[in-house]
Amino acid sequence: MSCKLLEVFYNDECDTVVLITGDTDIAPAVRTALKLFPSKNIIFGFPYKRKNKELATLTGKYFKISKEQIVRHQFPSVLTTSSGEKLVKPSNW
Repeated sequence: MSCKLLEVFYNDECDTVVLITGDTDIAPAVRTALKLFPSKNIIFGFPYKRKNKELATLTGKYFKISKEQIVRHQFPSVLTTSSGEKLVKPSNW
């Protein structure tokens, strides 16, 4: 994810990136991206029950994903692809 962040900014493929993570492993890449591409935006989306103060302060732009949002946006238990293949969601999801 760190490499892709720098790649999309370097190639000018977007102006804003939304990273869904609460892991600080990405912090060095975010610092580098902010330094090299100051006109670009990085926004963090923190998964349910996750927030990271270090990441939140890096950009000051973040949002929290609620439990209700996760439930509302999950695929059905069985998803049939356009080719007819059935994909089954694990029961513990």
